[in-house]
Formats: sequence, C-alpha cells, structure tokens
Amino acid sequence: MVGQPRKDLFAEGEKATLVTILCNILLTVFKIITGLFIGSVALLASGFDALTDFIASFAVLIGLRFAQKDPSKRFPYGYYRMETLATLIVAIIILLFGIEVLVESYGIIIDHRQITYPVLGLVVSLISFLVAFGLYRYNLRIGTKITSNALISTAKEFQLDIFVNALVFIGILAHLLEFQQFEGIVGLFIGILILKTGLEFGRVSLFTLLDALDDPEIIERIQLSALEVSKVQEVPNVRIRRSGPYYFADIEIRMSARETVESLAQVTHDLESHLKNKIPQLDSIMVSVEPIIKTRLLVAFPVPSFDTTLEEVPAEHFGLAPAFLIAELDILTFTIISKQSVENPHWKAERKRGILAAKLLVKKDIDVFAVKNSSSLGLGPKAVFKEKNVLLHNFGEGTIRQVLEEFMISKAKTQESNNSFGA
Repeated sequence: MVGQPRKDLFAEGEKATLVTILCNILLTVFKIITGLFIGSVALLASGFDALTDFIASFAVLIGLRFAQKDPSKRFPYGYYRMETLATLIVAIIILLFGIEVLVESYGIIIDHRQITYPVLGLVVSLISFLVAFGLYRYNLRIGTKITSNALISTAKEFQLDIFVNALVFIGILAHLLEFQQFEGIVGLFIGILILKTGLEFGRVSLFTLLDALDDPEIIERIQLSALEVSKVQEVPNVRIRRSGPYYFADIEIRMSARETVESLAQVTHDLESHLKNKIPQLDSIMVSVEPIIKTRLLVAFPVPSFDTTLEEVPAEHFGLAPAFLIAELDILTFTIISKQSVENPHWKAERKRGILAAKLLVKKDIDVFAVKNSSSLGLGPKAVFKEKNVLLHNFGEGTIRQVLEEFMISKAKTQESNNSFGA
C-alpha cells in the first residue's frame, strides 16, 4: 500500500465492488427465478440473501465514489465516512431481508409444499456455492490490500453465503428424501444468519461514526513508533478516530524545555513522516508539544584546579581551565545535591581547545555552563553547546556556591513568572 496513490487504491476497490455487483445480480436473478419455478423456499431465501449482497455492494460503491473526492470547505476531513454511512445502510437492509426470510420460512414449515424439480435446485445451489467462494476470496484480498472495512465486510458476507448455499443444497437433498420440513428449517436458519450479519454490520458502522476504536492496539503502536523519533521523550496521550479506511490522530508528545523552535519544527516533521511510514492508515496527524521542565540541573564551571571547592572562585578563561567542576542542583528545594571534578585534557592543546573542552562537557550531559563572559567564547564552543541545548550562564563576582545560589533564585523567579502568566 505504501507508495501507491490513494485514488488508485480507491479505484481498485471500486473495480472489486463492480465485479461483485455484477455477480450478485446474476446470482440473485438465477436463484429467485429458479426458486419460484421449482417452489423451493430455501433457494428463494438464498436468492433474497444474494439480493441483499447486491444492495450492499451498490451502497459500498456509492461510498467509495464519494471517498475519492478531495476535501472541501464543508468537508475539510474529506468524504471517507461516506463508506461508513454506506455500511450502516447495508446493515439496515440486511436486517429487513432477514426478517422477511424468517416469516416466509415459518410459513413453509406450517404449510408443506412440494419442489417440482429438485435436481435443478441442487445444480443451482452448487453453482451458487462455487461463485460465493470465489467472490469471498476476491473481496478479502482487495479489501485487505486497501484497508477497506466495507470490502472486508463484503467478504465476510460471502463467507456466510458459502455456508448458506451448502445448507440450501442439504435442504433440497432432504426434500428428495421426503424430509419436507427440513427445507423450511434451513430457511429459518438462513434468516437468523442474515440477521446476525446485519447486526454485526450495524455495530461496526455505528462504532466508527461514534469514534469508537475497532483496533485499540493501534494507540500503543503509535506511541511506540513516536518514541523512536529523536528528542521525543514521552507520548502521554494519543487520540484517534477512523474515517472510512483511514485514521486521524491527535498526538501529545513531551520534549525537553531547552529545545529550540527550529528543533521543535523538525521533530514534528520527522514524527509525522515516521508515523505515516510505519502506519500507512494514518491520514492526518496533529501534534501538540508539552515541555519537560527539569527540576534537577547539572551546572559546569571552569576551575583553576581539579581540587577546587565550592567556596572558591571559578576560573575566568574557559579554554585554559585545567579542570571543570560539575554541580547537581535541585531547583525546587534550592539544594546543591552533589559535585564532581573533571579534568580537561585539552587545556594545553594548540588548536580547537575550546571546541574539544565543550565536547567533553556535553558528553557529561550538562544543562548549564557558567562562564565569566559568554561573549568571550569562540563560535566553535558556542555551536557545540547550542546543538545540545546547553544554556550559557554569565556569572559575576563571588564563589562557586554563591553563583549557584543566585542561579537557583533566578530560575525560581522565572518559573514563578511563567506560572503566573499561564494562570
């Protein structure tokens, strides 16, 4: 299905429906005329069943024709649900014919009738059996290929027809053996099966119209596929609804609050492409993004030695610092949780010492790099930090502990301001 134009898929479904309609017309006329001629209620019931299939296929054809139309201002999501509406109409028609078959069959059980040419009835029922089997395989193959519920439902209806024609054959054979009532019983059984099929058609179409899921596992598939996209950290909510053979999805994802607008746009584009490749039935995807605001941050400082403590001042020159101190902060509790020192093996390098030092730090997953003056950083280190969304923080006078405390206070004020604005 991937790579084939959508209109071509609908055209293929339309062709299958036309073939089915033609065969059903022939079967309907063949069985009803023969049933009337020889006086077989079972064959007549089977003819009514074939007539039901004809009306169902015609309704599906109308639905597929509408589904090929492009979206409009009045129907911005397209006309895919015309197929679902057609399936609902089919269900109502099947129920009406089922009731009619039940009434006629009951009458035959009460008032016995003789079949005038039972051998002819056996031949007609056998031919009908073979045609029903061929149409079942054909509709199932095309319906699965284009993910059309209507065609797959039509195939299931032919599964019933195969069984029905076998019962008709047995009923007429029983009549030959002087068990006349058995043919009426076969008619009753056919009527019950028709009613059951109509109820199933109605259930599927109503569920679709009410946005109920026929395949709840698709939500899990979407969530797992979305998590495969880079920078998508969580997929807390997925809402989907079916329209004809396609799904429309609203997906909520969570990403780091440090991601840039450009990064967000790229992730959204990558997510849509990835999901449509993994799940071809997805037609439209709406993505909403919530930021994940970290309450624990790793802040790095350039320091004059590996043994520098929190009570000392940081180094002023980033590239020439022999070591870095990395402190873990809890913004909610204003706590310095831990610290560690990292040697800078590149501080004596002749070239690209700043870039190499920046790459060393981003491997430590730092969130913030504190520097005396961020404008003094070269373009290379800035690009490394920007790519990993590391925040640059300019510190003033004071010890490392004082700088960290001031930083936590400023972050808390920013968070409070954002909450007030959102309220």
